[in-house]
Amino acid sequence: MSIFTRLLASRLPKGARERAGVPDGERVLAWAPDQRDPSQFVIATDQAIHSKGTSIPWERIIRAQWDEPFLELIVERPGGGAQRLRIPLSQPQLLPAAVRTQVTANVVVSERLTLPDGSQALAAARRAGKDAITWTVVFDDGVDAADPQIRAQADLALAELRDALGI
Repeated sequence: MSIFTRLLASRLPKGARERAGVPDGERVLAWAPDQRDPSQFVIATDQAIHSKGTSIPWERIIRAQWDEPFLELIVERPGGGAQRLRIPLSQPQLLPAAVRTQVTANVVVSERLTLPDGSQALAAARRAGKDAITWTVVFDDGVDAADPQIRAQADLALAELRDALGI
């Protein structure tokens, strides 16, 4: 297969960008048909991953991995905690590698925090846009993120980490 033929074969189908909800100005990096509905596409851009009108910015994705046939994402929930998403892909093409690359490239710092009560959390700084950095704290399973004492311990540990790093 020639390079030209491969480029044509890898073109995003007409209308897929609109159905996935990709805004103008975002550069498409990779895509794959959604196994549950092949008329829909999961699209990775330079800003986010998009599918069926839903977008998840790279700075909200804590971890991504390919576990055939699933693209597994651990996504930060607003207010703390994380959600696991499993996206089935029958023809993943370059999508899993592009997602992993974007998630990894977005991380500035990732550090495990051990809190005074012995519980643990993952603190991470990620790029949000070109100049901004956002910090997140995701507590380990079984840790009550709504407990004000645990939250205060995590806030203090995060402040100490930020001071030590100068970020």
